[in-house]
Amino acid sequence: MSESTDAAGGRPHDDFDYNLIGEGHPVGLPIFEQEVEAHLHNRRRVNSPSELLNFQELVHYKASHGRWRIAKDLVGLVRRGHGGESDESYGDKLSRESRRGKSESSTYGLATIGGHPVVVYAMNWDFFAGSLGVVSGEKFQAASDLAVSKKLPFISVYASSGVRQHENFAGLTQMTRMVEAIRHYKEKVDLPQIAVLLGNVWGGVSASAVPNADLILATSGTNFGFAGPNVIEAFEGASVPSGSQSAEANLLDRNIDVVLADVGAVVTYLGELLEVTARPDKNHQLTAETPPLVRNVGAHDERRVFPFGSVGIHGPAFADPSAGEILRSAPARRASSDEADSLVAQYQDLMTDANRVDFEFITRFAFTDAVAVYNYVQETDIQRYPAIAGSFGKIGAQPFVVIGTQPSYQRVGDAVIKRPSNPGPEDFEFMDRLLEMGERLRLPALFITDTLGAKPTLESERRGQSRAIARSILKGIDYNGPVISLVAGALGSGGGLATTPMADHVIMLEKAMAYVAEPRSAASILYKTPTPTHEQVKMTLATMRSTAQDQLDLGLIDKVIPEDPNPFVTVQRVHLEIMRAFVELSQLSTRKLRARREERIRALRAFDIVQE
Repeated sequence: MSESTDAAGGRPHDDFDYNLIGEGHPVGLPIFEQEVEAHLHNRRRVNSPSELLNFQELVHYKASHGRWRIAKDLVGLVRRGHGGESDESYGDKLSRESRRGKSESSTYGLATIGGHPVVVYAMNWDFFAGSLGVVSGEKFQAASDLAVSKKLPFISVYASSGVRQHENFAGLTQMTRMVEAIRHYKEKVDLPQIAVLLGNVWGGVSASAVPNADLILATSGTNFGFAGPNVIEAFEGASVPSGSQSAEANLLDRNIDVVLADVGAVVTYLGELLEVTARPDKNHQLTAETPPLVRNVGAHDERRVFPFGSVGIHGPAFADPSAGEILRSAPARRASSDEADSLVAQYQDLMTDANRVDFEFITRFAFTDAVAVYNYVQETDIQRYPAIAGSFGKIGAQPFVVIGTQPSYQRVGDAVIKRPSNPGPEDFEFMDRLLEMGERLRLPALFITDTLGAKPTLESERRGQSRAIARSILKGIDYNGPVISLVAGALGSGGGLATTPMADHVIMLEKAMAYVAEPRSAASILYKTPTPTHEQVKMTLATMRSTAQDQLDLGLIDKVIPEDPNPFVTVQRVHLEIMRAFVELSQLSTRKLRARREERIRALRAFDIVQE
């Protein structure tokens, strides 16, 4: 599958070995470099109480019912003194805290973020290490009720050591109470419920309220997990590596959605998120007469550029072209007069051509405003993205939830090539959660696909890859709102189908391809060999009808968008088709949309069927 470089038209990546296994995982991508590991271990230290005060000042927080406290200790847990110390009861500890002017580990009230009124609930490490007790549960319930009654976004800020030992099972049941409060809020209010982690968040809070939020944000320096390092070390008999439960490590495992530098960045991000998810009133809805609302009209540069900045974790802002060393995508591959060779070149371009539009590029330039819901990792020669990324974008005043398989990018000499996305179970789970949020906020969904398939590892299999793909297919076609799917590059195997719901409107870019298995894997199956020859792969690709036009002719998709060498021109065409499709779909009632979708899916057969 590799070609030699020539001066006339070869590309710096033509000598790369396109050896693929399973559904298309490139062999030899490096693990995180030592510099990134060092970044995880040398994070800033967080003083949770002062960070919380800073947060409350920035959002103009006004507390409600700040002096609730336990009236009587009904459990009676006593800590025995030693070395001349007195025994200490729960009441003794509460009295000592009261003398410090502290009455409980949590507070709630009204605030304003980015001009949007919100309800804020906050836990403070400065009282019993932010432990969860009955009063904290009571305040969380009250905060949820306030957000419901006023129909406001609900922001919950956490720093907690877990459930308070002195309240035993009564304290433990507050986990259930918090989960129910979030369920009730989500049932009654179609606005975001967002968790913000400041400092350490362990135990019961990490396993109840936090994962049930729509999104989980954290500041750098936060640690997060159910069992803390001491508990894990006692159980496993081995020390816990430094940084392994950091917010950044949890981000890479997709247990946390976004990591931000500090409290100021959290408040700014929350304001942007609330603004971009706000639905339009009836006077600002998109119609067939709405003029184009794309923000990059007139772009002249025909090559994409990529900033390779400092090593570490960046974002959630889109990669800044003004930061770091700027590299361009490699020159275009020369076209061939032989149709089969042209298909092979087209397939290789889908894997490696960094000038093609992708999820981030479309989100950034096809929408009038957009907010990313992911970070990316910058290594020396790799700009690594999560396999499935998410964002919220607006066209005019109309918000969308946008989900896509996002390639990573690799420096090769003085140019950049694309590396395919391979989602694992945790990526599909992220997609499902973002869809749940989008559905509850009543947003249309846009899916953008460019993947050779799901991550083909034993670890992924053990963690339920098949179930994750199946669930994501179901979530996509069962979404309670308009669904537009765009195949921007490759749609490979079931992993690609999971991020391309065959629901309401399916688009492919002109040079995109769709296949049951990426061509090398398909050839290995057809020819019963793990190492198919170039000719075998070429023949497979030439005869499997994988192009966008093929899918349109077979009746499997609805539209093919012509591509331009200038990616900004292509993204303008994508913008216009998204607008057109949404306006058409938005005219349908939920019942008619569902009926249309069911009929469309039932007709996905292409082949004529005869009954003998």
